[in-house]
Amino acid sequence: MPQINISGLSVDPKSLGDLRTRAVKDPQGALREAARQFEALMLDRMVKSMRTAAPGDSLFDGEGTRMFTELLDHEYAAKLAAQGGLGLADMLVRQLSQALHPSGQEIPESADK
Repeated sequence: MPQINISGLSVDPKSLGDLRTRAVKDPQGALREAARQFEALMLDRMVKSMRTAAPGDSLFDGEGTRMFTELLDHEYAAKLAAQGGLGLADMLVRQLSQALHPSGQEIPESADK
């Protein structure tokens, strides 16, 4: 399975340019990559939201602890997305593939292919 790195998402101008270039050459592959990145971003936000909802004030809380926890949460989200996530990327690929190919062409079953 491909490794997804939260820091390399297409919110970075270089990554966005690379994704646009790929979309011209391989629209289906770029769609899969964009869907995976979107799912990774959603998972990152979900983990962050879960972390803020849980009580966490302790004697050892500080700026370093918060930064480590944030980096750990990014890593959790990246690992979840790399292992197939919640299936959001697959659903996005199926839905958007139908919009790209309304003629009924074969649509890949998994965003990981």
